Amino acid sequence: MKRAIVLAVLAALAWGCTAWADETASGTAEVFVVVNPNIGVIPLDPSVDMGTIQMGTFTGLIPWRVDANTQNVLFWAAASYLYKGDDPTNPTVPPIMLNQTYGVHFDIAHGGPVGGEDDILSFINAVLIDDFPGWETEAVEYESSDPGHMSQDCSMTVSWDQANPERPMGEYSGKVRLYGMVVI
Repeated sequence: MKRAIVLAVLAALAWGCTAWADETASGTAEVFVVVNPNIGVIPLDPSVDMGTIQMGTFTGLIPWRVDANTQNVLFWAAASYLYKGDDPTNPTVPPIMLNQTYGVHFDIAHGGPVGGEDDILSFINAVLIDDFPGWETEAVEYESSDPGHMSQDCSMTVSWDQANPERPMGEYSGKVRLYGMVVI
């Protein structure tokens, strides 16, 4: 008798654990995805003509487009010296030097630096930009006034010093770079 009761209980348990379907059935599962932070930084003008100079300090205004899916972005920049004939390996003609005291003035169209920082990024490290020697700046966090993203034009102003009155004439060129990193 005990054996019959045990078999009946086991059969009832097996019956209750079986999935039964009628002619139609449905189930629901929750799905989700996480959108990763992203940023794009491109120069609006890939070749900036800074005009002509004989002697003195001069600046270049370089326009950029930044698109990020966060409103806070950490920016830093780099700029090289300017080399005759676009040749940083020529030892006979010294380059036009960066005005390191000035740093890089960086401005976004709508927003500004957070935490009381100013919009001058100071040069702190020597760096190579595509084989062109120069300097890299400190990083400063900016906040966009756009709601939840930063999609806008930006600009950086870099300064150089042409102090040699007998510098060989011709075109001197170099590189500038803007870095952006999303803050999450």
